[in-house]
Amino acid sequence: MATSIPSVRLAAGDDASGMANMLGELLADNLRDYPARARVAKVVRGPVVMTAADRDRSVTVRFSGKEIVVDEGVIDGAPCITGQWLDLAKLCSGQLSPFKAVVERRLGVEHLRRADLLAATGFVMSVPASYYGDAPRVARWQIIVSVLAVLLVAVVVAALVRRSR
Repeated sequence: MATSIPSVRLAAGDDASGMANMLGELLADNLRDYPARARVAKVVRGPVVMTAADRDRSVTVRFSGKEIVVDEGVIDGAPCITGQWLDLAKLCSGQLSPFKAVVERRLGVEHLRRADLLAATGFVMSVPASYYGDAPRVARWQIIVSVLAVLLVAVVVAALVRRSR
């Protein structure tokens, strides 16, 4: 039985910016072509802001389960990924791993209290290395990033447990 995938909608419709269009197309393609990304997109909830600092352009991607809405502007307090337009374009085309870009400081991240949402967004937006023929080179990097992601989740959970006591 096939499962439904979340729809992707541009809130501004035909008036959406180029950045919003790129994100919308990437998300729609990834949800259609990669079932694991569609499953993650169905369970994640909340907004993530992406800002092209050198172009003074921000787009908010809101996950709500059945739909992903790509909207112009910023939602205050939402997790935010910031970088140069070209790095965001590479991210949106799947040519730049979100995890690698953050580690290399090509992209900045704000409001880490929703690290889960940022990680899910990075996964849903990423294109497998095999798409570009880089699988062998990227395999080691993916192992390192996976281990770091698990460690990050463990630290966040430990902090939340400690805070609740």
